[in-house]
Amino acid sequence: MNSNYARVLIPLILAGTFIIDVFMPWGYAVWVIGDVFAVLLALWIEWPIAPYIVAAVGTVLVQVGHVLSFPGIPIDIAVFNRIVGTALLWVAACLVARARKAKLDDATRRLGAIVESSSDAILSVTPDGFVTTWNAGAERIFGYSATEMIGRSILTIIPVHLQRDRAWELATVRGAHDIHTYDAVRLTKDGRYIDVSVTLSPLKDDVGQHVGVSNVIRDISERKRGEALLHQAHEALERKVLERTAELSSANNSLRDLSGRLMHVQEEERSQLARDLHDEVGQLLTALKIDLQDLQHGEEGQPLSGCLRDSLELVDCLLTQVRNLALDLRPSILDDLGLVSALRWYANRQAERNGWTLSLSVVGMGGRVPVPIEVTCFRVVQEALTNTAKYARAKVIDLTLCRQDEDVTLIIQDDGVGFDVLSARRRAQGGASVGLLGMEERVRLAGGSFVLSSLPGEGTRIELSFPLTEQEQIQPHATVEAISP
Repeated sequence: MNSNYARVLIPLILAGTFIIDVFMPWGYAVWVIGDVFAVLLALWIEWPIAPYIVAAVGTVLVQVGHVLSFPGIPIDIAVFNRIVGTALLWVAACLVARARKAKLDDATRRLGAIVESSSDAILSVTPDGFVTTWNAGAERIFGYSATEMIGRSILTIIPVHLQRDRAWELATVRGAHDIHTYDAVRLTKDGRYIDVSVTLSPLKDDVGQHVGVSNVIRDISERKRGEALLHQAHEALERKVLERTAELSSANNSLRDLSGRLMHVQEEERSQLARDLHDEVGQLLTALKIDLQDLQHGEEGQPLSGCLRDSLELVDCLLTQVRNLALDLRPSILDDLGLVSALRWYANRQAERNGWTLSLSVVGMGGRVPVPIEVTCFRVVQEALTNTAKYARAKVIDLTLCRQDEDVTLIIQDDGVGFDVLSARRRAQGGASVGLLGMEERVRLAGGSFVLSSLPGEGTRIELSFPLTEQEQIQPHATVEAISP
């Protein structure tokens, strides 16, 4: 029942019982149950003396009702009934008071069990700042036993260097500040600093006076560590994003520069091809045309063997020039016989032209590899040997092509003068040359990795590696060959 309902019903019941007692001269023997019921209702009123107040009011009303009641019952019986009714009224008040106390004691025991079993530190502090209760959770968190802490100052668990916290805590327990929840740092018995969440609640006595503060303290060290780790991970992720963004921006800029330089190189190759066709093939065709015109307009009976011989020689030269141009553009041997044969042919040809000692090693290449990988390897060898012929002043060239496990690896190495790789990359990114970036881009587009190592005076080494998928893997077949001019 609600306490407000009880406060309303009790006066109504007392008044009704009094009126009935006055106008129904039964000597109070029957109506005593009304006053007893009013006392029972006092069980729902929070005041400890409420049952006795109701019993006292009922006693007064009984005596007044005796005076005002109409005569009709002998005086001795009426007095006896009223004495018995009054006794029953006070017995009920005592029972209700004891029931209230037992109920309060049970609630207190339950609350005490909850406090003691809580994993949080729960303690109470007087307005002077001294600890009056200290539960098992506080012992576990701070290391002090209840015997050690009860009667000691609450400042024992607040670090000395936190003067503002110490002053604020004392002001709070005195009721000078509003009560709230906040995060703080506290000191354990073994000298450790721990992060905690503190919730303060006011303690008041029966008349509403402030008698102290209850502290509920929760150890949040793990949460703080988690937040710190999360913050660090967030910062690391942001740094990674910025780095990747910068890399992508640099890659995009490099790609634009490379595309522009590739277009420039393409135009140069077209110009070179046009010059070769005009200067060599065109001249040979012109000379052949002149010889054929001489044959056409020659006199009958004149020997033709000399003109025919010259024409055939021109045709042979023309075929040689056309074949060389075709091979420079894309050797048919690469499509027909594969990478090994194409590398052997091209490396021998370059070694003969430049006077190199060539070593070509082929290991585990018992079949064809995917066409993109073959084309990439051949073009990189072309570019690398061309650069070697121009700048390296090398005498020995080592080519190694092997298949190991699920990778195809090509190594190009020379004993030339070498160079500074970082400086070469900066020059390439600045637009000075396209060879290095072009090789790297070819390998990347083919799904491989490109490693270039060189030092001045120690030669140059280029390593390409391409992973093969299950459908692209070839059967290993060990062969080794060395070729020298």
